Amino acid sequence: MPLFDRILIVDWSGAGQPVTGKNSLWACLARRDGDGHAIEWNENFSTRHAFMQRLDAVVAAAVAEGQRLLCGFDFAFGYPAGTAERLTGVPHWRALWRKIADEIEDAPDNRNNRFDLASRWNATHFAGEPRFWGRPHQHAYADLSDKKPPAPTKAPLAFRRSEQFAKGAKSVWQLTYNGSVGSQTLLGIARLSRFLDESSYAEHVAVWPFETDFATAFEKPVVFVEIYPSLFTLASQDEVKDQAQVRTVAEAFLRFDADGRLPRLLDRPPMLTEEEVSTSIAEEGWVLGIGHRELEIAGGDTPLWPAGHLSHKGGERTAVAADIAADIDSLSATAGAALGDHVAVAEAATRHHPLSPLVGEMSRSDRGGDPR
Repeated sequence: MPLFDRILIVDWSGAGQPVTGKNSLWACLARRDGDGHAIEWNENFSTRHAFMQRLDAVVAAAVAEGQRLLCGFDFAFGYPAGTAERLTGVPHWRALWRKIADEIEDAPDNRNNRFDLASRWNATHFAGEPRFWGRPHQHAYADLSDKKPPAPTKAPLAFRRSEQFAKGAKSVWQLTYNGSVGSQTLLGIARLSRFLDESSYAEHVAVWPFETDFATAFEKPVVFVEIYPSLFTLASQDEVKDQAQVRTVAEAFLRFDADGRLPRLLDRPPMLTEEEVSTSIAEEGWVLGIGHRELEIAGGDTPLWPAGHLSHKGGERTAVAADIAADIDSLSATAGAALGDHVAVAEAATRHHPLSPLVGEMSRSDRGGDPR
């Protein structure tokens, strides 16, 4: 029996003003319809505020009708291990979400303070080793550079574990420039955290994998997950790419649910150690679909290519692998032999799960929008 009746897929935006069309916020709601599926709507939202009003209505309808709803959001649900404790004193995802929600200002017209906040946190929480970087060229911030900082010598590092398996994945610390996800992550986490604290329907929502222990079945009827829409191959489309992408992913997840593959996507990735599973559940989160080798098979006419499991036909390292190596080298220099086991694990990961250049546009598309 399928897990869900409806699938909502959201291509998020970090825009600083109302915007529509390419590189703006798109969302698609699809539902099971007999043995097939139907698109209820596929719409473009000019502001995050407008979308959140729709999200509340979609969740309310699902709860009222006794329907099960999967909501996929195209931004990171977590930061590298050590971030939550550094910022809040508590190594837990919810503490970090509330910290972000408390300090992010995101107006109904998309005006927000993400660059100011990143600059301030670099100074107050990451003094000497800034993590956040990337800013609009026409603005200056005291502690936010337009250039990537040197690899940190202690946690938190540049990438989460899940991103080590995603070719071309960008670090959550990068706020702008092509393919960046940092702005979307700050603004997206803030919005979802407030939803969980303020919506009358929040008690019906579980955030995967934090509140579900990964799992293949769920007690609550609504599940929020982190997704990479670019895991899916898009056919040539005349419409806006983002519009086609959210529809493609919604339809694919409904097919995966119908044929029994979606539970495997939601289950813990088999290559993770118990410690890595614990870290993912406590703080880092995971990306739905990454790490499941058996799902390299095509999902109808929209193949799913889990990152890191395709044949590696290039000799060079990807940007992610190079950054991970830089983190390891930097940490090794300060911690010495104590890090030997961790280095071996990281090297084994890139050896047994090569970061394939064939995945294509694995990084999330740029949703930075107008930086003002």
